[in-house]
Amino acid sequence: MQENKRKVIRASVIIFVAFLLVKLIMSFKQDNSINKLTESTKLISTELVKLSSNTIKVPVSGKLQAINEANIVSEGNGIFYGNQFKSGIKFKKGDTLGYIKYNELENNLNSQKSNLLNEVSRLVSEIKFDYPESYNLWLNFMNGIHFNKPLPSLPKIESEKFRNYLSGKNFYTSYYSTKAIEEKINKHIITCDFDGVLNEVSIKSGTPVVFGQKIGKIQDPSKLEFEASTNIQNTLMISKNQGVEIKSDELNGIWKGSVSRINKTIDPSSQNMSVFIKTSNKNLYSGMYVYGNILVGENNDSYSIKRSLLNNNKIFLIIENKLIEKEIEILQISEEDVIIKGLKNGDEILSEPIKGSFSGMEIRTKKK
Repeated sequence: MQENKRKVIRASVIIFVAFLLVKLIMSFKQDNSINKLTESTKLISTELVKLSSNTIKVPVSGKLQAINEANIVSEGNGIFYGNQFKSGIKFKKGDTLGYIKYNELENNLNSQKSNLLNEVSRLVSEIKFDYPESYNLWLNFMNGIHFNKPLPSLPKIESEKFRNYLSGKNFYTSYYSTKAIEEKINKHIITCDFDGVLNEVSIKSGTPVVFGQKIGKIQDPSKLEFEASTNIQNTLMISKNQGVEIKSDELNGIWKGSVSRINKTIDPSSQNMSVFIKTSNKNLYSGMYVYGNILVGENNDSYSIKRSLLNNNKIFLIIENKLIEKEIEILQISEEDVIIKGLKNGDEILSEPIKGSFSGMEIRTKKK
């Protein structure tokens, strides 16, 4: 009996001690009540607006290429000759780059010129008596026909009767047939249309060529341009002849350029527009990758913010511990920053974006 009482007492003590331990542990547990301020508001970083002067710049980049450049394409069949037709050789406007052998055409031309000269000689004899007022004019035309020179231009004919007279003598047929062979020979002689340098040369002197074959390229290295892709908002701020600062990772320095033209057609893939920048500098070369900024102008009452803070032309102001949405004017957008207008000195704005933010959202600001 005594033994049973001791067991009951020990069990009671154990239960009581266990109860006290549970109460002790529970006393250390934090209050389950929720801090309403902590749950309903977010702690954020802010900054005070201080308006200043900002240079509005539109970033651009691209690969330089010659403004004046032309593919050299064969307009005849035959053997090409040109000892100076090599990459890197400079030529002046009007210089002969090379020629395609045209001996047969030249013989045909001289034969046609001989026939034309005989016809004109007979015509001049008749004109002397039938149209004496035109005699000296046509005599000079006849004397201007040479085998080693281009055909002279036709004398001006004002009389309808005289024009019909020449047509009846088949003069026009002979003249223009001769002119056509002369033009064909001219296509066998390749001349330079502007001062430039040869490159991409694909043949050597003595090589046969065919009609339509590309044999090289000539370009003027002193006048360069590059095409840059800019977003719509930036493109609308750009005007022709605006100054551009140009840089290169390959060379030290800043070079000047200007906007030469603007293509306001939107590229469907990028939704951007194209701006072309020209420059003339001996330190820059065709094929070089360059970058820089179009200098749009200065704005004295603007402010620069992170692009991530912008939301459909709006930003958040902090007013009485709440986010208040405000529409602003965008002056310029770059890769990371935006220059805006429409704020006042002393306005408090976010310095970091908040996920899920909305107008009227309650916040707490970090102490500074």
